Amino acid sequence: MIVRPSYIIAHDMGTGGTKAVMTDLEGRIQFSTYVSYPMQLAGKNVAEQDPNILWQAFTQSTRDLLNISGVHSNQISGIGVSTQAFNLLPVNKKGQPLMNMISWADMRSISLAERILEEIGIEQFYSWTGNAPRAKDVIPRILWLKENRPAIWKRTHLLLNCQEYIIYRLTAKFAMDLHSASIFFLLDHQKKSWSREACGALGIPTEMLPPLYPCTEHLGGVSPAAASETGLLTGTPVILCPADVGAAQIGAGTASAGLANLYIGTGGWVCVSSRDLVNSPKAPFWALCHIDPEMWIIGAALDTAGSGLAWFVDHFCHEETRSASSQGKNAYETLSNMCNEIKPGADGLMFIPWIYGERGHVGIEHYARGAFIGLGLNHNKAHMVRAIMEGVACQFKWYLEELEDIGIKVDRLNVIGGGCTSAVWNQIIADITGRELNVLAWPREAGCVGAALITAIGLGIYPDLKSVESLIRFSGAILPQECPSYTTLYNEYRMVSNDLISLYAARHLSASQEIEDKEKRR
Repeated sequence: MIVRPSYIIAHDMGTGGTKAVMTDLEGRIQFSTYVSYPMQLAGKNVAEQDPNILWQAFTQSTRDLLNISGVHSNQISGIGVSTQAFNLLPVNKKGQPLMNMISWADMRSISLAERILEEIGIEQFYSWTGNAPRAKDVIPRILWLKENRPAIWKRTHLLLNCQEYIIYRLTAKFAMDLHSASIFFLLDHQKKSWSREACGALGIPTEMLPPLYPCTEHLGGVSPAAASETGLLTGTPVILCPADVGAAQIGAGTASAGLANLYIGTGGWVCVSSRDLVNSPKAPFWALCHIDPEMWIIGAALDTAGSGLAWFVDHFCHEETRSASSQGKNAYETLSNMCNEIKPGADGLMFIPWIYGERGHVGIEHYARGAFIGLGLNHNKAHMVRAIMEGVACQFKWYLEELEDIGIKVDRLNVIGGGCTSAVWNQIIADITGRELNVLAWPREAGCVGAALITAIGLGIYPDLKSVESLIRFSGAILPQECPSYTTLYNEYRMVSNDLISLYAARHLSASQEIEDKEKRR
């Protein structure tokens, strides 16, 4: 009896763990699993992850899928992998890591980021790549490695992100898709090759950057070594998928021009598919290659989205966590219910969600920090939860307005990520932004579904992105409700934000001057 392969395995490897799903050929999730892994915080501004642990999580989750499903490995049509981005991992010619992966959360290269923009300038860099590096981007990490770890730099064959390392372990082949390459901000946005101008100005040899391929490229099969570790068959097709933002753009059903998604996970973003590279040369948003080589993804990132609520739960909601756990629930459900009892505007309490700093969009830099504004004796935990949700929504509204100012209009948003499983938070976002929200059937697994459908295209099951758009499933729509309290809240949010931006810029300038003075006295 001939067994016809009829399943796809797709991974979405995030910061805290990997989601792995087995789908049918139409992207419907049949089985799923999750394996967590740690972040290593070794000191101030240091955030790393062990690449070997990441690979172990990948192999374990793949084996778990095969075990819980009872599906034989000969029924797997192909594998797709999408991962977290903005990381850096130097490897030797054998693909062996030369150090831990420097995480997107690492902040050791702050001074280098500022030096780059002073010496080269935002507009010059934008002319080369359509982007400009900030403190939380890859380029400063590369220069930090070069200047602070010269022995490792000398032995480095290639500079990878998380995804390229997993792909190498899986196939024994070095490959980077164009979307993931554009996240390095070193890609020539016209030629779709590594920018010799940008790399030359920075002293980064282009030969240390991975070979480039289009998304959906068939990379060959699973290697014998990887097969023995994962339980897959040697030769199972591996299709090149984009990193998390690109995969989610497909999994959210927003592949066509003009369609946008809003994501709330640890961080968050608003990303729009565009026919043209539309951006601001003076304060660029993300301009990333789309899976369709003729298109772009224009995006604005919010580093503190769901993590703001997680911070509050971890530090102030131990009682709610214990109570929810005893009832077989989680604390977030309890807090959403509490929040629903508070009127819009949280009785005058406002939250600014920059507790981990931001990426330079609309002038909010890495040194900015969050705040509760207007805290009074009348406020309790429920008010604070509502204020956190409203603050995140206000920041997204700000981004949407700025995107409109550069010519990108967004009428509705497809919402994804764990934060968007909260009906209360979704309604708050709809009301504050004034946009209709479409909620996906699998909001947490949008990245996995996107990777699965991209894999299906690479396998030739579907001819193009348009053919898989109708396969995305939704659970419902949320219409915005007119709320005068939110008009007031947003206007106050913008006013307070502008004052805080000035305050933190002055603090940063003062701290930088103090460091410079100390250096001169040495």
